[in-house]
Amino acid sequence: MRAVVLEEGRKIRVADVADARLLGSSDVLIRVTLAAICGTDVHIKHGGIPGIEPGAILGHEFVGVVQETGADVRRFKVGDRIASPPALWCGKCAACQSSTVQNCVEGSMYSGGPFMSPMGLDGVHTELVRVPNADLCLTPIPASVPDEQALLVIDMFSTGYHAAHEANIKTGEAVVVSGCGPVGLCAILAAWQHGPSRVFAVDMFDNRLALAEKYGAIPVDIRRGDPVERILEATCGEGVDVVLEASGTTQSFLSATRMIRRYGTVSCVGLFAQPVEFPVQELIYKGIKVVMGLGNLVHIPQLMKLVEYGRVDLREIGTHTFALEDAVAAYDLFENHKDLCLKVFLKP
Repeated sequence: MRAVVLEEGRKIRVADVADARLLGSSDVLIRVTLAAICGTDVHIKHGGIPGIEPGAILGHEFVGVVQETGADVRRFKVGDRIASPPALWCGKCAACQSSTVQNCVEGSMYSGGPFMSPMGLDGVHTELVRVPNADLCLTPIPASVPDEQALLVIDMFSTGYHAAHEANIKTGEAVVVSGCGPVGLCAILAAWQHGPSRVFAVDMFDNRLALAEKYGAIPVDIRRGDPVERILEATCGEGVDVVLEASGTTQSFLSATRMIRRYGTVSCVGLFAQPVEFPVQELIYKGIKVVMGLGNLVHIPQLMKLVEYGRVDLREIGTHTFALEDAVAAYDLFENHKDLCLKVFLKP
């Protein structure tokens, strides 16, 4: 089968690899119908996750059709359309038993290498993918939901929703979403599910701010002045109740702590590449709460229903589709932010 594999020198190529096959009775074999490139894939390409060697298949976001099932699989049959979470869990550890599967001791991201994939999962930018623990982790795709929207639910929307859920947004509160890439845009949509009075969207790219405004947010362009000052002005100096931090930069995090009101909540889902100096000597007097972590994937079935019944429409976040064979060009476009891209899909 064909797959996008890592090469020496921070490069990728499309190559022939051995066909995926069932290894256990809980496995299913999925024929990939659509996959997506994520910022994490770019981090892996540049050596950002340790232990991933040349020849590894990249990718962790995909949907597809069941091609073969293991002997113990009960929920799925050949021909079913499924959405896989970007990482799988065991269902047995304390974290899984408390429904915080993102903290599973055996939790494994596709293409995560030894650091992030104890189960040894290959990547999904390919034609066939083996999925263990299928009955536990997979979500059926409703007939009315196209692949493009289902694919955006499993990682982008589930992460954005996790940010809003962990912030415990209350009816009538004011919210800022900092960073309006795909996760941030999904965080805006997720925030509205909790009933805030206003959502502000902080970014510096016109296309992102335009879509955020279409999603009902008040755009705050950081090129036009200090976003902290603008948020404080809009809230009569008090600050907002919640900041959903989806940028993953030091400046964005520090700005979040300065635009939040006393006893407010900063919820971080942006992935930080560098350490951040936490100004506890200032923040302790404000009593703010900071929550952070990877998105909780147990919400995927419920989020899929929001798309199925038209409560949420994610279509405009997916901007480009490439054939799998053109993955090198697709990665280049995504990594270098060309052509106003947001989310880039790969189609085998």
